[in-house]
Amino acid sequence: MPSRHFRKGNHMFVCLLVLTIVIGFPLSSLAQFVDKGEYVEVAKGTKLCPKVIVEKSKGVLDPENVYWRVTSKVRTNGTQTVVAVVLETEYDRKSGETTIKERRYDEDYATFFKRDPEHKGMLLMISPQDGRVEATVEPCRAKK
Repeated sequence: MPSRHFRKGNHMFVCLLVLTIVIGFPLSSLAQFVDKGEYVEVAKGTKLCPKVIVEKSKGVLDPENVYWRVTSKVRTNGTQTVVAVVLETEYDRKSGETTIKERRYDEDYATFFKRDPEHKGMLLMISPQDGRVEATVEPCRAKK
């Protein structure tokens, strides 16, 4: 009949197994941003929100209602694909409910990411066509 308690040897084996898994887990999968020379690789699936203060100073309307989702890994030329998503408020006259819907703003497009030298933890989205800064972004935080 099995004992209700781990023997000392079994407990040690479990601890070593857990430690091996934790140490062996690739740390790169935890990183959202990885420096790749001149550019930064952003993990696929990451949601990036505009830095509201910076974007409002540029005259961008309602930056709180826009985010970008990274939809590809970095390509050999350094670009990654992103899709812009707009959050729209919809009111249902019948139920009286207001909901927020996500709508793709545009087609997927390529961009470079660089670290923003003026804002720690921020990235610049750079147009590959003309080198123009498209937005200053950071990982989206959960809304309160």
